[in-house]
Amino acid sequence: MRRVGVIIFAALAAASSIVCVSATPVPDSIAVSATSTKSNDKNNQANPTPFVIPSLQEWTGSKGEWTLKKTTRIVVDAAYADGGVHDAGNTFMANPSNLKQHAASFQSDIKEVTGFDVKVVVSRKYSKDDIYLTLGAEASDPSLNHEGYLLDIDNKGISIQAVTSRGAFWGTRSLLQMLILADENNYALPRGHARDFPNYNERKFMQDIARKPIPMSDLREYATLTSFFKLNTLHHHYSDNPAVQSKDLMPDWATKYVGFRLKSDNPTYAMYASEDVSFTKQDLREFQDFIKARGMELIPEIDTPAHSLCFTKFHPDWTIPEGTARGDWMDLGNQEVWDFVEGLWTDVVGWFDSREVSIGADEYDPSRGDLARKFVNHFHDFFATNFNRTIRMWGSDVRLPGTIEINSSIHTDHWGWTYSNPIDLVKRGHTVSNLNAPDSYLVPRSAAYWDYIDDRKIYELWEPWVFDLLDKTNTSRNLSPNEPLLTGGGLANWNDFLGESVTRVELYDRVSKVIGAFGEKLWTGSKNSDTVAYEKWAPLEKKLRENIPGITLTRRPQTKGQYVISYDFEDGAAKDSSKNGYDGKLNNGAKIVDAGNGYGKALQLVDKDSYVSTPLESIAYPYAVGLWVKPDKNQAPNAVILESGDGKLLISNRTAPTVTFEQDGHQYDTQIILKPDEWAHIAFSADGKKTDVFYNMRRTTFVNYYNSRWDMLQNETMVVTAPIRNIGSASGNSMTGLVDGFFVMDREVCAGEMTFVAKHYSNSLP
Repeated sequence: MRRVGVIIFAALAAASSIVCVSATPVPDSIAVSATSTKSNDKNNQANPTPFVIPSLQEWTGSKGEWTLKKTTRIVVDAAYADGGVHDAGNTFMANPSNLKQHAASFQSDIKEVTGFDVKVVVSRKYSKDDIYLTLGAEASDPSLNHEGYLLDIDNKGISIQAVTSRGAFWGTRSLLQMLILADENNYALPRGHARDFPNYNERKFMQDIARKPIPMSDLREYATLTSFFKLNTLHHHYSDNPAVQSKDLMPDWATKYVGFRLKSDNPTYAMYASEDVSFTKQDLREFQDFIKARGMELIPEIDTPAHSLCFTKFHPDWTIPEGTARGDWMDLGNQEVWDFVEGLWTDVVGWFDSREVSIGADEYDPSRGDLARKFVNHFHDFFATNFNRTIRMWGSDVRLPGTIEINSSIHTDHWGWTYSNPIDLVKRGHTVSNLNAPDSYLVPRSAAYWDYIDDRKIYELWEPWVFDLLDKTNTSRNLSPNEPLLTGGGLANWNDFLGESVTRVELYDRVSKVIGAFGEKLWTGSKNSDTVAYEKWAPLEKKLRENIPGITLTRRPQTKGQYVISYDFEDGAAKDSSKNGYDGKLNNGAKIVDAGNGYGKALQLVDKDSYVSTPLESIAYPYAVGLWVKPDKNQAPNAVILESGDGKLLISNRTAPTVTFEQDGHQYDTQIILKPDEWAHIAFSADGKKTDVFYNMRRTTFVNYYNSRWDMLQNETMVVTAPIRNIGSASGNSMTGLVDGFFVMDREVCAGEMTFVAKHYSNSLP
């Protein structure tokens, strides 16, 4: 369709000048070093401190450069290839990864970043073109902590010497980031010496994967993302439910969505596993092997005795009998509850390598404080006696008043002052980590916490020892930076509003844009942020974040202009005229035909099996995606217009004949009804707040979802990820009919532009 396919793009380009307004471990205790990062600036010839995140603690620059070559090797010291004497004692994880395994991860990363296929060899010798990984740094530098490393870039080559294998891996993260930023300099790195180490031993990303089903492939990418910025701990929250009221106020409490992500092969516990996403013992074995090779630990959490609807919905008699109690509160006066929790943990604890687990224990009935305190103390003894493991819990002591003292060996994840007092906990001998809300709480679509966390605020103001950003000098509200019982902290992602409120891709976007700032402050503290302005730091952080090897969830295709894909089908094929070369392929009988009425050529999907595949998966905001469609009569239910692994655009939904987005198992109605045997233009444009729906080039509505949480109950706008892998469906449910003028743009399109295009092509509209 010439005037829709070719000319439409020129019109849109011209229209782009229109002004549009858019919605925009047994860990040891390490004192924070006061040593400043320095550069040996004699005669202004020494190399300045290279930029990495987190920034280097100490740097002494020298002259000259070292350049990565095709002959470069990663040489693993034969004396430490299988690990060092300090590896096992300085992590929560049993069987930590060794130098050879970390080297294999680094090898893959270099290949993706530079294209160089470097080899890994085990030897005691290395050459000037090589990268040498070794241990034993504590011999020459006894004060270097267990994750610290020494980096030398000189005329002998590159050497990373660490105390532990994991410390050496952190050195490879610094090198990898230097290579990413040296892409325009032939991968030449400045010569010099770095002494680098973390200020805190627990640098954590906690994620609620119970209320948002997240596939294992995504969890691997989160591990890759967080380890890139030298976070070392993942904390997975495997069980939960949406907020519920008392049983009297919410009589349908047992019908609410629940998530329990552990799929046991024991029939006693298999019944509780979620049907949408759950993980087997083997799944978690492979996952832990993957993350250990990236320096990470995994803390598993099953939250009881509150947030337990995934169990109580099957056993209403396990809830507190009174109607004033919540349906997700287990009755600790019922011995069956204690026996069940013991049995469940006994069944799954062996799946995990971590010597520490979380029992949750937050937001329980405050009238039963002593009973809850008895519960957590019991499970402290239960894990110590039966499994030689320690436990942690969410800070709850303030809201669980009682006379029984909570065992000081239980690690506390502090999250809110109304539930626990971190200063008081430390005075009573508890180890504490800082996940204080709202500063560290990322809760998509929440009004109480952050939907997106401002990374500038974290970079400039946040510290692990700060529990009150508005009163940082108040010693009754904050700890000392050198407090030995403060293990660290990090970012907590809670999905209180369930999976339908945010797509997998948009969730990753929220986490990825702030995790670098947390990595900076957990490792180096304010030393760098006090001297390097955010305006200088942020663009380099963005370049690093957008080039992390192994990450696909960004869903931002490379493009030479604003058009990512443009198919007009005039050449008899799905040839991309955007200059990006993203040509499509016709499959299973899909063909190019005369569109009739002088419209030129169009794609015909002849039956439910025919489709066109593109080289791309999806596109995240900002974007605009549009196409002309002329559907045949008698479409199959939920026939697919566009499709990818992230979701689909359907011609109808489960209950209505309206065009519908389907993502992560949820459907979002666009209110568009396509008439059979009539041409219509449909388009969608997303910014970070909403997705505009255009029908025949006029904006008609936004994509919405209904927030069914009891205290919300309202429609809210939704940002969907546009599926662009297939026109039609590769799974045998394509719409049938004609398609033309398919375009994908890497920016949003406002109503003014669409109005311009609509008027310009008004003769083509129905």
